[in-house]
Amino acid sequence: MTISGLQFVNGVDEEQHLGGNIAEGDPRTYAPSVWDYVIKRFAVKSVLDIGSGLGYAADYFFNAGVKTLAVEGLTFNVNHSIYPALHQDITQKPILCKVDLVHCQEVVEHIEESFLDNLLSSLTCGRFILMTHAVPGQEGHHHVNEQPMEYWINHLRRYSCGLLEEDTMRIRHLAANDGALYLAQNGLLFVNRNRI
Repeated sequence: MTISGLQFVNGVDEEQHLGGNIAEGDPRTYAPSVWDYVIKRFAVKSVLDIGSGLGYAADYFFNAGVKTLAVEGLTFNVNHSIYPALHQDITQKPILCKVDLVHCQEVVEHIEESFLDNLLSSLTCGRFILMTHAVPGQEGHHHVNEQPMEYWINHLRRYSCGLLEEDTMRIRHLAANDGALYLAQNGLLFVNRNRI
């Protein structure tokens, strides 16, 4: 499928639930102002990029001097990533490590609720979590968990994570200026009180 000349990458066969990203990189997810803000505001020295796609965010973090681990489930993306990525499907097992920041853009809506514990365990590897979510009716490739913001706030609260409301508003404003539509509309920034 193409939109405005951009080619979408979707998984096939056993990877049907993966993908939905843009082969050329999605300009609506590229948010350097947000990433710079979070790096400086929270003294981020390490990041886990969950669902790293083709590695544009991971590459940005790495070039900003941040130790970066990119994890991606779709074989095509791992093989074509501009930044080296580990191949792991979060529906099979969680990603377990300790980092300052977990970055997770345009991923959570693709994870079926039956795998929510894997997702939440992976998100809470960080002191801070920068994520997006799709709201009901947003639609997209394998969007099986479109939820309102409160759903994610409540689930992450079970893991001792709290929404940073003022910082969330700031990152949304910065994202809008970057043209990063998903972060501007549905970006969330959490603190993990178990890691502070």
